[in-house]
Amino acid sequence: MSNLILLILSSFFIITEAYTVIDVSNVLDDIENEINLSENDLYLLTEKLYGDDNMVDVKLYYECHCPDCKRFDKNEFGPAVEKLSRYLNIETYPYGNAQTIENNGMLKFKCQHGPAECYGNKLHACAIDYFQNTTTAVLFNICMMGYDEGLGSNDLAADRCALSMSVQSKYIKACARGERGSELLKYYGEESKKANFSYVPYILINGQLSDGTNFLRDVCAQFHVLPPPCRTYFNKYV
Repeated sequence: MSNLILLILSSFFIITEAYTVIDVSNVLDDIENEINLSENDLYLLTEKLYGDDNMVDVKLYYECHCPDCKRFDKNEFGPAVEKLSRYLNIETYPYGNAQTIENNGMLKFKCQHGPAECYGNKLHACAIDYFQNTTTAVLFNICMMGYDEGLGSNDLAADRCALSMSVQSKYIKACARGERGSELLKYYGEESKKANFSYVPYILINGQLSDGTNFLRDVCAQFHVLPPPCRTYFNKYV
């Protein structure tokens, strides 16, 4: 079945001399209707079609106790990552408007929402360092930010989120308390300065600034060929 679908679909794509696929993804709906395409067949088909050229780059600069960052993570970023993680190259930078102070080889940080935020940012940085899977790290950090006891992104949040995701928080907490956590936060500070932003969350999609008010829509607009979650979104809302 999947080979037949690929054969049919190939006739709907024009390849330029630069090997760029011209977007004609609207034909997927017609093909699905004509041959009664199942959801599994559709995903198998899109798996074949979506290569590195159809990945979208997302960069998010934030700080863990920022109310706007927490709101964006809960309402926009988290749901989009859950739907589209396999089609995204995600990089997150937990530093925000902090300051790095280095004196005689000692690292200290001053964060917009106080010392607890500096520690929370370290937890986020250490989670990114620990998890080999970027999606797992992102979802873990979103979980910590959304933890409803205190400000979130603390040891208790790390433990609860680790339990809910069946992962370990021991290394992440040890990292955040030690030199590794400080080194990682310094690194994210250096990378954040390169972006030269004045507010957070600061969101780049394929290098283009997004205001984050409809993150899923903005991401979907960047694909050459729409992944199934984007097709569902546009069919429902557009």
